[in-house]
Amino acid sequence: MQRTSLIVLSLLLIGAGCAGKTSTSADGGIFKSLTSGEEWAQTVIVPTAAGIGTLATTDVLNMEMDPQDDTFIYLGTRQNGMLYSRDSGTSWLQPEAEALQDGLIYRIEVDPSDVCTVYVAKGSRLYSTHDCMRSFDSETYVENRSGVSVVQVAADWYDTDAIWLGLSNGDVLKSDDGGETWRTVLKTGEEISSFLIHATDSRDVLVSTFDKGIYKTENGGADWEEIDGGLRDLQKSDKVYTMIQSEDSGVVVAATGYGLVRSKDFGSTWEAIQLVTSPGQVSIRAVGMDVTDPDTLYYAANATFYRSDDAGATWNTQRIPSSRVPRALLVDPDEPEVLYIGVATATE
Repeated sequence: MQRTSLIVLSLLLIGAGCAGKTSTSADGGIFKSLTSGEEWAQTVIVPTAAGIGTLATTDVLNMEMDPQDDTFIYLGTRQNGMLYSRDSGTSWLQPEAEALQDGLIYRIEVDPSDVCTVYVAKGSRLYSTHDCMRSFDSETYVENRSGVSVVQVAADWYDTDAIWLGLSNGDVLKSDDGGETWRTVLKTGEEISSFLIHATDSRDVLVSTFDKGIYKTENGGADWEEIDGGLRDLQKSDKVYTMIQSEDSGVVVAATGYGLVRSKDFGSTWEAIQLVTSPGQVSIRAVGMDVTDPDTLYYAANATFYRSDDAGATWNTQRIPSSRVPRALLVDPDEPEVLYIGVATATE
């Protein structure tokens, strides 16, 4: 990937472009570092038919990097729909599908084996495209129960027809035929917060929830185990915000209400990672690692970015130039010194 220069926008251009609905402050959107977090710059340009807009007022809740092309990055926002970049974040575009140009996007997932297949969770629907966003199917999955939303989606890297869905009521659904039919494989009773599919055996899957811990299957969803593995000894660790893993799944890190916890056996047992802050002192939503060297860890909380090169034994800190809450962190797997942080205004 050829590095491109970072552009810092301090003024709203053409009125705020596509992103003027969220806040009047201009410290939102995406921040990028080329130096492993030592320096950050806002990267928020949005070319539109009317001129140049900006993401500087936008709340970013989640990010996804194309697993086959690190120049393609996808954003899910709180009020401004879905955006994507084809140039490592230098500029951002919106899809042509009007339904995805505004509103809350819970999750975006790129099929690991097909870069033109993308799944988008919005409201009660799972949208999908198989032609690189030229068109979207709005009925890949439609939830008919009142108040229930599609909040998580994961695509199997081995079986291209296998798709996982997580719902706001705690149900986990699976399709084995590319979204034609769905079945419920797990009921947790609490909103699903993330999926992890094992990198060498996709029958092994972890599912986390926002208030009832982590569940594990080793046979593609036929049977499930609610994980203890030391988590119950760590106060509020059953509140899991997100999970990440190393390239070979040998290390899994979860951001929880306790703090960061780590597993070296794909979720069966867990240990606390020592942080600068006390357990439960800060809410961590943004966490990352060098997938080829999981001793290199990153997380962000409040306006501070933390980096460890020794698996959490020591941490270096750096300020993030935003007053908003870090909600997502991406580490480029090919150039792990290249990082992206998405920020959003705090909610009650």
